Amino acid sequence: MKPLVLITPSFERGRLIVRREYLQALQEGGLLPWPISIEGIEEVESYCQQAQGLVLSGGGDVDPIYYHQQPHAALGEVDPERDRLDFAVLAQALQRKMPVLAICRGLQVLNIARGGTLIQDIPRQKPSALRHQQKSPRWHKSHNIDIVERSQLHQIYRNGTGQVNSFHHQAIDRLGKGLQAVAHSADGIVEAIEGQGESFIMAVQWHPEDLFRNDQEAKALFRLFAEACKQYKRCIFSQNGEA
Repeated sequence: MKPLVLITPSFERGRLIVRREYLQALQEGGLLPWPISIEGIEEVESYCQQAQGLVLSGGGDVDPIYYHQQPHAALGEVDPERDRLDFAVLAQALQRKMPVLAICRGLQVLNIARGGTLIQDIPRQKPSALRHQQKSPRWHKSHNIDIVERSQLHQIYRNGTGQVNSFHHQAIDRLGKGLQAVAHSADGIVEAIEGQGESFIMAVQWHPEDLFRNDQEAKALFRLFAEACKQYKRCIFSQNGEA
C-alpha cells in the first residue's frame, strides 16, 4: 500500500479546503494524501498513529502570540483553529520522527514550533527586499534562490541556484533550534530550511505544488519526500513485525 500522508487544510467560510495541486503532486509521487479535519483536532494523535508523513500546507498568517510578539499593523488575517491544528499535528509528527514537508505558511509554523520568530511584513519591515508576493500566475517563477552545499535541497538544485514562485509577505526572522537555513533569495530572505537530525524535515517558502507539472526540481522535491515516507513506513512496519 502507498504511504499515507497527512495534509493540513485551510478553513474558509465553514469549509475545509485543500488545493488539488497538493493532492495531485503527492499522488503522482506515490503517496496517498489524507486531509485532516479541523473538527478532528482532538484526534490528532490517532491521525499520526496511522500516517507515514506530514505536509504542512500554505495559508494565512500565524498568530504572533505563538512567537511572543504583538501584531504588526500589516499582519494579515489569522485563524486560531488552523494555528491550533498545525502546531498540534506538527508536535506529534516531530515526536514520532515522521517525515515532514512544510510549504510556505508551513515553513513558518515549523520555525515557530522550534522557537523561531517571523518578519511579520516584509514590505514594511524590509523595504529594500524583493517583491515576494508576485502578481503573475502561480506556475510562473518570479525570483532566484541560492542553495547551500551539502544540503538535501542541493541534491535537487545541483548547480546551487534555482528559480521559484513567491506568494508570501512574511518570512523567517530568527531561525528556530535544530534547523538550518539552506536557501536564500538575493535580499537575504530565508527560502528553505531543513532539520539537522536524522529524520526528514524539509521546508520551502515557495509553492512547488504549483510548479509541479512543468518543473523537474519541483517533481524531485516531492519524490525526495515520498522516498522518506516510504522508508519511514518500512521502518515502522519492521518494528511492528509486519510484512
